[in-house]
Amino acid sequence: MSSFGGRMREYPWLSIDRFDRENLRARAYFLSHCHKDHMKGLRAPSLKRRLECSLKVHLYCSPVTKELLLTSPKYKFWEHRIVALEVETPTQISLLDEASGEKEDIVVTLLPAGHCPGSVMFLFQGQNGTVLYTGDFRLAKGEAARMELLHSGTRVKDIQSVYLDTTFCDPRFYQIPSREECLNGILELVRSWITLSRYHVVWLNCKAAYGYEYLFTNLSEELGVKVHVNKLDMFKNMPEILYHVTTDRHTQIHACRHPRVALWICPEMEPFTYNWCQPSTMWFGERTRKTNIIVRTGESSYRACFSFHSSYSEVCTMVFASGMNVRSHFCAPEGMNRTGNHQMIHAQSPFPSFWQTG
Repeated sequence: MSSFGGRMREYPWLSIDRFDRENLRARAYFLSHCHKDHMKGLRAPSLKRRLECSLKVHLYCSPVTKELLLTSPKYKFWEHRIVALEVETPTQISLLDEASGEKEDIVVTLLPAGHCPGSVMFLFQGQNGTVLYTGDFRLAKGEAARMELLHSGTRVKDIQSVYLDTTFCDPRFYQIPSREECLNGILELVRSWITLSRYHVVWLNCKAAYGYEYLFTNLSEELGVKVHVNKLDMFKNMPEILYHVTTDRHTQIHACRHPRVALWICPEMEPFTYNWCQPSTMWFGERTRKTNIIVRTGESSYRACFSFHSSYSEVCTMVFASGMNVRSHFCAPEGMNRTGNHQMIHAQSPFPSFWQTG
């Protein structure tokens, strides 16, 4: 869960992924992705009043995040205040203090974060230096090093501060199998079950509202079976996802909220037999022995390793092996030991992987 306070010391008039308390005075808002722990205060009456008093305040995000946000009636009041910025396109924004008339220009660049649909990192450049806010991210080793907009010529830009996703910046999560490895494990589990008969179905117990679409689309493509979800409206303008999901309960793969209702398909198909599979990461990090990517936990239940966040080693690779010249500080979520976290990132961890990839 994010506990970032929303403000960066270099650009205190911006608020990112937090919209309450002192953030109500921000000159501009930024949303990295549509997960609730990054949206605190975004639909609060106090923020609505703030918008009513100012015509200059806007919310900046990616086009996909804008689309997802406005599918909910709760956020419709933002409709004319959201500015969708194209990913990997540096954009100049003017920040106006309406009381004093003071104006400050910054350049912001959205970089793909790989966390969920629409998720981005923000690279800010202005008179107070260059700052990277990662938000939640999952980048494989080497991906950040290949991002041209993090570079100036042949060298990495001089980044003053990195506000970093430290969710799994812990030696217990030194290495997390890649998304491809996790997908292949889940794919084989699902394939082995649903090919037994049309009465064999799988329920994927997916906790987050967004983030599993990579899994759904690939399962559907490989197996030729659409994934049952509760609603489709959030994907109406995303055909690359919409084609692979359905509200038809007759399918054999389910990722709905109420499986026992959804899996009661129709009388002539009973008795159905279903497997329960929960994609997660934390459970695997708590194991004291190496495990496979798929672990059977009961007669018809499984745990599957699947992460939206970078591992300890991926975080270290992104920040250091990619060549970032970080001169200032790392900002861990509030409530963490920031000094300890800084040291932990620098450490050469002796811990092995807790997962077997074979």
